[in-house]
Amino acid sequence: MELLSASGIRKYYRDTLTLANDGVFLSLIEGETRAVVGENGAGKSTLARVLAGLVHQDSGEVRVRGRRVRPGSVREAEAAGIGFVPQSSLLAEGLTVAENLALGREPRSLGLFVSRRKAYVETAMLVERFGFRLDPDSLVSSLTAAERRHAEIARALARGGEILILDEPTSILSESESAKLFELLSRLSSAGKAILLITHRLSEVLKIADSVTVLRDGRVIAEVPADGADEAELSSLMARGATRPRTSALSLAAAAGMGACAGPPALEIRGLRLAAGARPINLSVSPGEVLAVTALAGNGLGRLEDFASGLRTPDEGEVLVGGASLSSIPRDRLRSELMGYAPADRERRGLCLPATARDNLLALRRREFRARDWIGGRRRDEAAREAAAPLSLEAKPRQVAASLSGGNRQRLLLARELDRPRAVLVLAEPLQGLDLATQAEAALLIRELAAKGSAVLLLVSSIEEALGSADRVMALYRGETAFEGANEGSPTAASLLAAMTGAVA
Repeated sequence: MELLSASGIRKYYRDTLTLANDGVFLSLIEGETRAVVGENGAGKSTLARVLAGLVHQDSGEVRVRGRRVRPGSVREAEAAGIGFVPQSSLLAEGLTVAENLALGREPRSLGLFVSRRKAYVETAMLVERFGFRLDPDSLVSSLTAAERRHAEIARALARGGEILILDEPTSILSESESAKLFELLSRLSSAGKAILLITHRLSEVLKIADSVTVLRDGRVIAEVPADGADEAELSSLMARGATRPRTSALSLAAAAGMGACAGPPALEIRGLRLAAGARPINLSVSPGEVLAVTALAGNGLGRLEDFASGLRTPDEGEVLVGGASLSSIPRDRLRSELMGYAPADRERRGLCLPATARDNLLALRRREFRARDWIGGRRRDEAAREAAAPLSLEAKPRQVAASLSGGNRQRLLLARELDRPRAVLVLAEPLQGLDLATQAEAALLIRELAAKGSAVLLLVSSIEEALGSADRVMALYRGETAFEGANEGSPTAASLLAAMTGAVA
């Protein structure tokens, strides 16, 4: 029996100019486990959030057992039997497992008083029925990553979930923990639950799924039975480069020339462990070189950004800038003189949204201005206009940053960080939200700075951007180096994606 159907799902994000879903369709029957795979940006997570009622689609509809679910309503989706398990835990750390499962729907005694005993008994019964490895009385803060994932799934079931949507459920799990999770999911599907598994990891897909839906550029391009598929075939279907040439705007910068300058590395990472149980990684970037590191969600790219930018100090391994330990360099000197850093999370890490565009643009150049410049502000306005010009930033100097579109916020961030050569540039997802013309402008700026001696560490989830931009390419899988080599035609989109999904040893 068909439990879930989605037809014609379309979602366009105006702030980032992204068509995330473009007429997506899929269905789930009772007891089926369907995997949805695709590159970063293929539209997988948006589709999951639409089905769960977290995102209001522009068009299309979702039906459960033939009945239409109102768009953008979490409450109605849950009432229909859709349970969503997000990639990042939403559990309350200070509550027990039982309290989390009952949160918002607490059982009561005499119709008045919250009954913790009833919550415990109901949780214990659910845990026993499906074989969860959970103690209802354990605090969530004391659980392992695997136990938290089990608790998230149990929470979805406790709310009546007949259809479970899991977004990258193994992103924080080890191989052995993932295997135990798959055993649980197998028991759930045997009990009649329908499971939609959003994942990048092709080796996992073939272990657990009955069928596979492949998304690319927001569209369904293939639906295949898992039994008849192999990792190479799926990897080829997922890769944009498998059906069209690479057209990344960063490739337009190639005319400026590639190749590192002689001399010691400007940025060096030694023995850095990105995930528990993972082998440490090592990398170095020389002056004049662009190294692109690419990975799919949950495979260590975010943690590498944290450590390479100095926002976190590693417990194991070290990061060196110009031969000096990054942790020993004063933050003010690092950011104003040595390192340009464009974070992937521009709103929380890169910009001060309540401040003006001018103040954001000139945040690292405060010492250039005299006291009188802070009174009238004309000289600072002129400096802000000059900084904004290379990226065609559409903002007045005194316009509040929060009022800008997503694309203009990205222009604002890059205009500040690419305003002059620095020893090291750490750029995470630098082209996000930019139109093609501005992507080309940013690409040329990056390559020009490399030509002037900057060592560029490019952290991107897009294979096309990695292959179109770098002198060398590194791919991560589960926090380990899955590929590293010169970008001279040997790594293709398909082979790099295979490394990123664990499809090759």
